[in-house]
Amino acid sequence: MSQQLLRIEMPEGKWVVDIFDKSGDSGEYDLIHPKTQVKLALADEMHGFRYNLTGPEGTPFAIYLDDTVIAEGTVDKSQNLNGTGIL
Repeated sequence: MSQQLLRIEMPEGKWVVDIFDKSGDSGEYDLIHPKTQVKLALADEMHGFRYNLTGPEGTPFAIYLDDTVIAEGTVDKSQNLNGTGIL
């Protein structure tokens, strides 16, 4: 396992970010507003992630794992964004 830093940059709004592995999801979010970063011990295997963000329309965001951007964009007019991906 390696220690990695999960962090978000979002000037306003709220968020939850979850990283999970192939054995399943713990049911706990790894990063919850107002925390902007957390260290994680991740096994050297494939992981998935999901996020839910709320904020004013046009608010930019970027989610990083160490120095790698894993998701970025801006909040749309719905003021709620959900996304998933694979690490």
